[in-house]
Amino acid sequence: MDVLSRESALLAGIAIFTLYLLHSVRARRKGGLPPGPPGIPILGNLLQLNPLRPHPTYLKWAQKYGPIFSIKLGMQRVIVLNTAEVADELLVTRSKLYSSRPDLHVASDLVSDGQRMVLMANNRELKIARRTLQGILSPGPSKKMRNMQDLESRVLLRDLVVHGDSSLTETFTEGPHGEVPERHWFSVFRRYTTSIVMSLSYGQRMNRFLDNPDLHKVYEAMSVFMHASEPGNYLADVFPILRRLPDILAPWRKEGRRMHEWQMGLWGKLLDECSSDIAKGIARTGFVSDYLRARAEAGLGDLPGNGATDDGVGWMRDKFLAYTAASVLEAGSDSSSTVMFSFILFMLSNPDALQRAREEMDRVIGPDRMPGWEDEDRLPWLVACIKETLRIRPPFISGLPHVAEEDDVYNGYFIPKGSMVIGNVYGIHMDPARYLNPSMFDPERFYNADSGLQWNSGPDSQNRAK
Repeated sequence: MDVLSRESALLAGIAIFTLYLLHSVRARRKGGLPPGPPGIPILGNLLQLNPLRPHPTYLKWAQKYGPIFSIKLGMQRVIVLNTAEVADELLVTRSKLYSSRPDLHVASDLVSDGQRMVLMANNRELKIARRTLQGILSPGPSKKMRNMQDLESRVLLRDLVVHGDSSLTETFTEGPHGEVPERHWFSVFRRYTTSIVMSLSYGQRMNRFLDNPDLHKVYEAMSVFMHASEPGNYLADVFPILRRLPDILAPWRKEGRRMHEWQMGLWGKLLDECSSDIAKGIARTGFVSDYLRARAEAGLGDLPGNGATDDGVGWMRDKFLAYTAASVLEAGSDSSSTVMFSFILFMLSNPDALQRAREEMDRVIGPDRMPGWEDEDRLPWLVACIKETLRIRPPFISGLPHVAEEDDVYNGYFIPKGSMVIGNVYGIHMDPARYLNPSMFDPERFYNADSGLQWNSGPDSQNRAK
């Protein structure tokens, strides 16, 4: 076994070095790559990045190399976009060239069994998932959830009144993730956002944040996925040749499969509960139940497996449906609660801005009612504070990575086919040419009509201000 292990390691090393030489020759022939920091042979810039916090390094490189730079993560060429203009040109105007996703082997193939839409290439299954979700995520249907959001916001306020001070004591217990204690007031916001999206997807609420293992499982699943999908976290992602190694030399394979089984214990269970209630005649709302009923009416009640049917409709099979619903939950829960958490911290750290927001609320809303959706246009300072929070602390720091499906040229720079393309959201929001003193919390940027800044949400949460 030792001899086989040494031979496998030697062959893998030779293969990696050969691929490195081929990539280097191709890059020199084409020329004109965007500038970037020097790396080392084979590994490139892999050791210069913290895969869990790449954005500070991206920002430093953006300040040195400009609106677009390139790096190497192993064999993977990565193009990083650092201004709104560059991101808009490549990811919007030329979106057909950049609509695919990178091949993240561990996160996509192992953890998600190829069924997670946010990691799919620009294929038939992705189009089916997007088309299906339009029924719940487009502006019209999403407005129907406003009553639910209003009710959940009242539960949130009640939880803060009853449990808010418990964060100041030493009696709370650590949650299973470790980073957020179960009784910390951040868990109150997590329950709020998760309950809304759970109602939308599965027709059931998260009715409490204390002693609620299901709530913790949802966030643990998100944490597992985010860790697995961060570029550079696994050598098998940046050196595809390593995927051929036997199991004994590929620990990521066992880890990825274990993660998949654990996640399906959660996402599959939620789908099975909806299916079971339908079979029992129990009334249940939500995207999954509505989809299962429609599928059953089409004569496809029992449809296990991956992907979608080959008929003209393209009905999602069970595992594909489970992961599609989970993608909605993952996208809507953690990002929203994190933004709310950041907003509160910014308000507490900027008492003048907080006092001005309070005065605006008192003047517009008064003491006798709760604010409603119809009041948004009459609360410009509060809205400006929210926009400034989203600018400094965007929920998706680097957006979702794209892949160049063909060779391309931008502003004289060559972007090779197969390059991973990252919209550096944090860098865009910290661009001093667009925002004076970008690291300072200043809602006046969006409150002052003369500033010329308007807030737009671009693809993949680029959240560009124009």
